[in-house]
Amino acid sequence: MPRFGAWLVVVVAVGYPLLVLAFAGAPAFPSRTDCVVAPTGEGEYQVVFGYRDSELEALQLRDQALAVGFQGTEISRDGCGRVRVAVDDIPSREVGEEVIREARTVDLDPTLEQGG
Repeated sequence: MPRFGAWLVVVVAVGYPLLVLAFAGAPAFPSRTDCVVAPTGEGEYQVVFGYRDSELEALQLRDQALAVGFQGTEISRDGCGRVRVAVDDIPSREVGEEVIREARTVDLDPTLEQGG
């Protein structure tokens, strides 16, 4: 009987993942572009100074933005394996575009994204 139990465990351990793949398909993971949310015209926005692959790189960009006066600049994981450097809670598209114009005068190249 112990042999039957061991075989049953092996069959279930191999069979279950195969059945899931056969009926549900491979798992879908977000791409990097899936984590960039273009502005839609409603809600709050983010001024995103950039994405970096490591927290150290993101902290350097954050410090650069803070040094030239962009208070509230923070880093956060984007869910797609990168670190976002952004100012959140921008109340309108117009305010976000003004922040972007100001940032470009000090050699930063941010984008406007929909807030989360």
